[in-house]
Amino acid sequence: MPGTHTTIRMPIWRDSRRRRVLSGLARPLVWLLNRPAAAGLGRALYDLALRCNGIGINFPGRHGLTAAEEAFLARNAARLQGGVLLDVGANAGHYAAHLRRLAPEARILAFEPHPRTFQALCAALQGSGIETLQLALNADGGSLELHDFAAGDGSTQASLSREAVGFYSAATVSHQVDCARLDDVLDQQGIGRVALLKVDTEGFDLAVLQGAARAIADRRIDMIQFEFIPANIATRVTMRDIYAALPGYAIHRLCLNGALLPLGGYDVKWCEIYVTQNLVALPA
Repeated sequence: MPGTHTTIRMPIWRDSRRRRVLSGLARPLVWLLNRPAAAGLGRALYDLALRCNGIGINFPGRHGLTAAEEAFLARNAARLQGGVLLDVGANAGHYAAHLRRLAPEARILAFEPHPRTFQALCAALQGSGIETLQLALNADGGSLELHDFAAGDGSTQASLSREAVGFYSAATVSHQVDCARLDDVLDQQGIGRVALLKVDTEGFDLAVLQGAARAIADRRIDMIQFEFIPANIATRVTMRDIYAALPGYAIHRLCLNGALLPLGGYDVKWCEIYVTQNLVALPA
């Protein structure tokens, strides 16, 4: 419901014999590697560990998506057939077009607020039967400013956060865009159930989820794919906030082969990593 807040509590730390044994076994290796002379190796191991856990794996696929996204959709193609599929932050339409390849009979809605990008989206999807809506989805509706690079207006990094765009360039442009809550859009469109909700809004994915509070509470969305990226630093969004917005759902990281790695309960050590990652939430 609008305004509903789910409290996510951190697990209480408790010492145990298992913790002490593992710590004792790790100490010699840490003593060897935790020094300036081994910093290069440590960074390489850290980078590898992130990628092995589904973080920073934006390797390109064959259809304009990441390889991981394409593998995930291929694994779940049967679940898409004949359903309602929502592409929020559709940009130039690669994701929506790939959904059409996989699910020819599905109802697909693509949302893109940027005026220039929306024109490109409509042109790219012409004749596909995909419905295009020039809207930003958020928690409250109304209108907001969408920001982009002055030297590349219409980029894939346009965001409702000026600071998020400012991470990469001080020269920005802005567009006033209309916003809506997803719950309201579902009501207006007569949509009772969603097979897939994909969200890519450059740091504002939480606001999209908050605007779908009723659908999430009723578990009327079968799969939710969204991002956690460096732009969340600018929007002051934590994974703890994401967990609170998805009661009754289990969160997973998307792996390169399209499989899902369960995150389990909220844990700062494994959750608050501001490196680009695709996440998938499924009803628990």
